[in-house]
Amino acid sequence: MRYSAGAFVVAFAMILPSAARAHGWVGAGGSYYRLTQGYGRFEGLYAKGVFGEGSPTIGNWEVDHARIFGYEETYGVFGVTQTLSPRWYGFLSMAASTNSNVVPAQRVDASLSYKALPDKSLVATAGYTGISFRDGHRDSSGWANLTAYFPAHWVAMAGHAWLTSNPGSVGAQRSFVALSYDDSGRTEVTLRYGWGTEAYLPIGAFTALVDFRSHTLSATWRQWLGRDWGTDLYVARFASSYYRQTGGSIGVFYHF
Repeated sequence: MRYSAGAFVVAFAMILPSAARAHGWVGAGGSYYRLTQGYGRFEGLYAKGVFGEGSPTIGNWEVDHARIFGYEETYGVFGVTQTLSPRWYGFLSMAASTNSNVVPAQRVDASLSYKALPDKSLVATAGYTGISFRDGHRDSSGWANLTAYFPAHWVAMAGHAWLTSNPGSVGAQRSFVALSYDDSGRTEVTLRYGWGTEAYLPIGAFTALVDFRSHTLSATWRQWLGRDWGTDLYVARFASSYYRQTGGSIGVFYHF
């Protein structure tokens, strides 16, 4: 799995004409997590955004700079969501990091979604994620999600992923359930719980945790404070047999 910065430029050039005529948002903030078992803390800053809302082609981007397991790291993501028909849409994103060993060197995500039922209120999604690390490890996963839209702004989600890490062919499976209240332009809140096994988690240049169970509980809150702007709050707790991680991020956004 290899690609260069040129791929990001080409993708951006393809979606810019339609995206430039539509709406979107930009945001920025900071994150902080404290870890047990002597692993210290994570600290970072982020900037992210979406453009092309209201058009068939929507772009998203994010840049994070953080200190993780004692390493300074910058990580960038660029993605595109493309409407293919009234019921089908696809998603593709690419990501890359700078020079540490504790986050993926490269990552690609691709998925295809179908809006079922006469009112399109049930969305089924199947996808693939490929990740490569600088020490030679590679993760490949297939996953499937279901999203159900209910009256009064309520949304329920559930999904499962099957992952294999090489070398070693270490397998893992993870599931999640989530419930959201999505009143866009006012308040958006999501509660999410994920559980299962981890195949490979690097924590240093020559150290990794392999084949262990974990679970994550998180909450996301986006609150509009004005017509075009507001705040984002994210809190999460990760727990495994090796360590626990608690923290989150806070930021502001502007919708244009």
